[in-house]
Amino acid sequence: MHLWPVLPKRDWIQKEKEERGGQRGRFLVFLRYQCHYGYPLLTYLEYPILIAQDVILLLCVFHFSGSMKQATPYIAALVCSWFILTLQKWILDLAMNLCTFISAASKFAQLQCLWKRRDSGAVSALTWSLSAYTCAARIVTTLMTTNDFTILIRFVIMLALNIWVTATVLRYRKTVIKAE
Repeated sequence: MHLWPVLPKRDWIQKEKEERGGQRGRFLVFLRYQCHYGYPLLTYLEYPILIAQDVILLLCVFHFSGSMKQATPYIAALVCSWFILTLQKWILDLAMNLCTFISAASKFAQLQCLWKRRDSGAVSALTWSLSAYTCAARIVTTLMTTNDFTILIRFVIMLALNIWVTATVLRYRKTVIKAE
């Protein structure tokens, strides 16, 4: 009887670990990539903050779920990844390209979900629009600062996919009729 209220919480904790783990890995690759190529600090200053935010969130999830010992492999993987990424230039470049592929696959999965349901439900068009705007801004700042082809390709692909998701969300939005 006491386990019933705990089950949904455990599902949320597991989902949070899985979702944030991929995001944290991409932030780490972006940070290491831009540090390695000596880009200006202002072009990647947000990544250390985002990584710290995710690590703190992960530690809070482990702490409040009562399983702090399970955080050790995640912390070890984070530290090892930091050093492995710079062993060879090709490893870092490959990781950066894989991050683009993973992000694009994630957006395609979200698009498929929207197409299948034909209902945007609680998906926010504003959030996706802001994501598209952020990519557009990143394209401009990358052109102005580093002109890095890999980063430009990444943001162009993400911009196109974010616009596509936004358009799909708007297409499947249900109109609410107010009753008087």
